[in-house]
Amino acid sequence: MRANDSLQTGPAVSWLVVRGALVAVVAAGAVALCPLIGWEVAAVVLAIVAAALPQTFAAWGSVGCLVIGMLISEPDLGRAMIAVLVVQLIHVLMSLSLVIPAGSRVVIAALRPSALRLLVVQAIAQPVTVAVMVVGGAAAQGSAQTVPWAAVAGAGAVVALAVTLVVRANRRAP
Repeated sequence: MRANDSLQTGPAVSWLVVRGALVAVVAAGAVALCPLIGWEVAAVVLAIVAAALPQTFAAWGSVGCLVIGMLISEPDLGRAMIAVLVVQLIHVLMSLSLVIPAGSRVVIAALRPSALRLLVVQAIAQPVTVAVMVVGGAAAQGSAQTVPWAAVAGAGAVVALAVTLVVRANRRAP
């Protein structure tokens, strides 16, 4: 390259946008999901620590605070759907924070695959959340014991995933 050469990229955002979005998502999730102010504050403080020092994985602590907030309150379909979205957003933003160096800029087009994965997962997870909440709520109202079908289905999914991963790992490359 010569001294007068330049490199053109598409529109980009600062690394601060990704980390700021992490704090904003945790704060919004804490307000929506945690009935106790102490758990809200703890979640936001952990999100700030995660934004400042991503290698601490403190965002996972904020997810824990949100889960505790969900367990403290009554089951609600809307809050469950918000929780599924917020937890995945935290996961995606935290993962991006780990790989985007401080002081850098991120081309918006580079964030597209992460956004598409988020949408695909939400397209699957939200209907499953509705099904679990509706069927689980109907089972709880119909009898004193709930049906453990969701636990069996989850265990089956984990086994299927493990088998798929083992089979793929043992394939020989062409």
